[in-house]
Order: sequence, then C-alpha cells, then structure tokens
Amino acid sequence: MKVLAVVGLVCLFCAPTLHGEEKPWFELRSPHFRLITNGNRDDAKEVLRHFELIRAVFASCSPSLKLDTPAQLTIIAAKDEKTIKALLPGFAARAIPLPGGMFRHGWEREYALVRLDVVNQDPSAYESIYHEYVHTLLHANFRWLPAWVDEGLAQFYGYTSFDGKNVHIGALPDIQMFDVLIRKHPIPLSEFIVSPLYTRDPTHNQLSYMQAWALIHFFMLSPSMESGQRLQRFIDALQKGADQKKAFEDSFGNFSDVERDYKRYIDSTTYPTRVGPAPASLNENELSVGRMEPGETEAELAAWFIRSHEWDSVRHFTQTALAENPKLSLAHEDNGFLLYNEGHDEEAYKEFSTASDLDSKNYIALFAKIMTSPAAQSTLAQDQQSMYAQLNEVVDLKPDFAPAYIELAKLNVVMGNPRVALAISRKAEQLEPFRAGYHILSGRILLLMNRPAAAAAYVAQRWGGTDRDEAMELWNEIPETDRSQSVAASPVNENRGEAVEGKVISVSCNGSDFALTLDVAGQARTYKSKGFPVGFSDTLWVGHDHFTPCFHVDGLRVMLHYKPARDQSYAGDLIYAGFREDVILPRSASAEASAQK
Repeated sequence: MKVLAVVGLVCLFCAPTLHGEEKPWFELRSPHFRLITNGNRDDAKEVLRHFELIRAVFASCSPSLKLDTPAQLTIIAAKDEKTIKALLPGFAARAIPLPGGMFRHGWEREYALVRLDVVNQDPSAYESIYHEYVHTLLHANFRWLPAWVDEGLAQFYGYTSFDGKNVHIGALPDIQMFDVLIRKHPIPLSEFIVSPLYTRDPTHNQLSYMQAWALIHFFMLSPSMESGQRLQRFIDALQKGADQKKAFEDSFGNFSDVERDYKRYIDSTTYPTRVGPAPASLNENELSVGRMEPGETEAELAAWFIRSHEWDSVRHFTQTALAENPKLSLAHEDNGFLLYNEGHDEEAYKEFSTASDLDSKNYIALFAKIMTSPAAQSTLAQDQQSMYAQLNEVVDLKPDFAPAYIELAKLNVVMGNPRVALAISRKAEQLEPFRAGYHILSGRILLLMNRPAAAAAYVAQRWGGTDRDEAMELWNEIPETDRSQSVAASPVNENRGEAVEGKVISVSCNGSDFALTLDVAGQARTYKSKGFPVGFSDTLWVGHDHFTPCFHVDGLRVMLHYKPARDQSYAGDLIYAGFREDVILPRSASAEASAQK
C-alpha cells in the first residue's frame, strides 16, 4: 500500500513561467538513457556520460542485476536556477534549498532532474542522483531489503567518482557527516538492523544513516567480510524468506564478534576504496541529438508535473502543447489524466483513446483507455473477454509493465481461473518486487486455492505501516492449521487512535479540507481531516502517479484510524485511511479451488 503525499492534492502554486519557446529544448539519447534539456548540449552529453558510467559500474560489479527498470526514465537537464525554480515550485515557494539533482519516482514514468550549472562546477553534486538511481535498481531487483541495507548501499555507491581512467567506489562522505560517526557511540547492531533509520530525533537520524553507510562499507570492502560476498549471501537469504537476525549471524557471524570488528574498522585511520578501470567513455556515434518540435517540450513538462500532482501546472502545459500541436499523443495522454483527476471520466476516456490512436506504441495511454472504459466496470462476460484481449495488447507493447499483469490476474480470478491468476500475479511480483501489495494479491489467490499463503507471512514480517496491516488482515484469514510460519504481533501505537472498517459512501474535498463518509455496519459515519492522510492498495490500477481520494473511491473498503470528535456532528478526526481493493471471488472459482484441495 502506498501513502499519498499531502501536497500533491492541493494546487498551492501558480503555473510556472517556463516555456519551450524561450530557448529551444533538445532531446539526447545514449545507449541506455534519454535526456531533454534547455541548456548547453555538450553539458547535457556530460550528464549522459555520468549516467552511462554509473550504470556500467553495476553491469560490471553485479552482472546478474536487472538494469533496465520498468518505468521509463527521463533525465531533465535544467540549465540554471531559474529553470529549477520553475520545475520545483514547491521548493521555491517554501524557501527550501534548490538541489543540484534529484529523482522523482513514478510507476509509469520516473525522472532524474539535474541542474547543469551546479554539476558542471561541482561533480560531487551527482551523489544525490547516484543515490536515488541505486534505490531504483535495488527496488527493481529485490522483494525486500532492510532499511539499513537499502540506504547503506545507496549511500555507498552514491559517493562513486570517476577521474577519467579510473572509477573509485567506497569514497568517504563529507567530513561533517563523517564526524557524526566518529563522535557518537554506534547503535548496537542487533537493535540497529531492525530499527527504522528515520525518527523525530535529527541526531539519531544522522547517526543511523551514517552507520548504514559505514556498515555497508565494512561488509563490501573489508577482507574479513570477503569483500562483499557475505553481504550477497545475506541478501540472498532474505529474498528466500529467512529471518533477518538469523540470516545476519549465518552470513556475518555472531553479533558481538561483528560489532567488535566493525568498531575496529570505523576507528581506523584509513578506509579502503575499490579502484578499477573506468568504463569506456561515450562515443559520439552512440549519441543522437534532436531539437524538440512545437508542443513536445510542453507535453513533457506536463508529464513531469503529473508525477507530483501539481495540476495547475499540468493544465497550463497541456493546453499550451495541444494549442501548438493537437496531434501529440503525449499531450492528449496528459490531458486525459488531468480530466480523470478532476472526475471527468468520459472526457478522460476520449483523450486516452485519442492518445493511443495517435501513437500505437503508447502503452500508458492504451492502459488508461482500457481502465476508464465502460467495460472496466462491467460484469458481463463479453466485456471481460474484451478487456482481457486489450490488456494483452498492453503487455505485447510493454512486456515489463506490471500493472497490466495485475489487472489480468484479477480478471482471471473473476473468471474462475485461479491457477492462471497466480502465475500472472507472480509475474507482476517479479517485475516490481518492492510493491508489497502484489505479494499480498498472490497470497490471496493462494488462499482461494486452499494452499498455504506464505506470501502473507513474508509481507507481514518485513513491511511496515499500512503494508503490514494489509498483510496481517490476510494472515488472520488463514486457518491456523495452514500457517507454516509465526508472525510477531504488531507493537501498540497509541498515536493511531481507534480503528474502524467500512465502505466509502462519499467523499468531500474542499481545498485541504477532507471528509470521508463510510458505511460502518449499516450506519453512515463521517471522518474529517486537514490534508489527506491516506494510502491505497498497490493493486489499484491508478498507482501512485494518479491516485486521488477525491474521486473514484466510492464503494472501496477503508481501514481507518481516528480520534473521536468533540463535535457531535461527525464521528472522528481522521489520522489515517487506507483504501483497499477487494478481489471478487466468484462461486465458480471457489468450487474449482475446493476440487483441487
């Protein structure tokens, strides 16, 4: 289940003053990356070179790692501070320091934003970009990683540098960050590996993140730890469902010995780095450069703002793009998502249809067209068969697009084919292993088939927050005789208030005022909040890019936490609401499952 950022639902900022006509934007492509820029093309080529280099490091060090992630990555190379302010109006409006680079992760498209005038002067600014790129690779390859491994590896590789002939892996962070590690006593490892890195204590956070870096540095470069081989065995054990503490001791040794050796390592006066020949530099023949046509830049920028749900900016750039070139598939796709976000479903469907007609390879528009079509709400067999055929067209266009597989799996459940549904759901898990909801769906299908739902235990033991809540709900439905593992009870959190479950009757969104009315055991109860403290199942087709609690949630089940209201006109003040999608299990499927038992 994913949590929605509050700021994305409120139009806080005016449309930016960024236009394609101010200076021509160019598109550059290297063997593995695509970049658009309004800056100097030679500088943009240098950015592509850096991305190709860090990718080549992983291709060399981890040849089994999947390096082409499902979501399309576009690099936006902004020429200066003015461009960055226009692309990040939230940073500018709240006086947040403007970054030299950042990632904006998405389910359909993701972006790396690089500020040319900063990285040209300070190559160390690539650290944050490399850091997030590493997260992207890790999440595309592993079902689950402890926070200290996820962040530690991202920081370890984030400090990678190139000096022309050589690549340096394992460089130290800046001295101020490193000083925290030296001055503070380490967090005991048995406690550290199972604790969250981020808390409300800034000092603890600094130490946690630096200890994650240092522990990974120790495991990767210390000869006593076989220069990363033990870490690989540890990660492999986790992917197979091993308990983290047991896997830790099996891979590295008992906690007291590892702690002693780790302390000696960080107290030493020198730290090793791994130096090797740098990957071959980009050849000009491997690059293509083209000027973007009228409207293309604006359509690309609209797509960028969709990922942060800044809808005023989306509207501005979409309208400009369509005015300049009404035949742009991406512009119609952008407009479709804008209309869908506002609840204009019929108009959105028409825009998605136009977008897929204009570009037969636009799988995102085709998928959205299918999911907003009348057939998507139909229970008629012929409509389900039609959807099934169209979803397979999406898969043909983009074989690694996991949301299409999830919809195919759900259709197979409804049509009474649980074995096929399970195979397809497992495929989606492989494509996007970090989405806990996909594992939960497989667990539910296993339960339908009267087979041990090991996926529920796997998710419940490892994911936190609402993902754990969703998994525990499934776990509690499994008969005790079928539970092959034990699951520790969730710690009591007094801040979560009281809990209630119900189905959505209606919602009201007025600026940042949010009201949610549920049917709770036949009674209508309303819960209110300032802002949108909500999350949603990973199996909802809209995903993180397009979910809004203001539309398309009627009839969904909600698990809600609240504090009783002092005002008797409503039931409570909302702390958190998790929207869930229930897979309908028809009698034919239940009968087949019983026959297989």
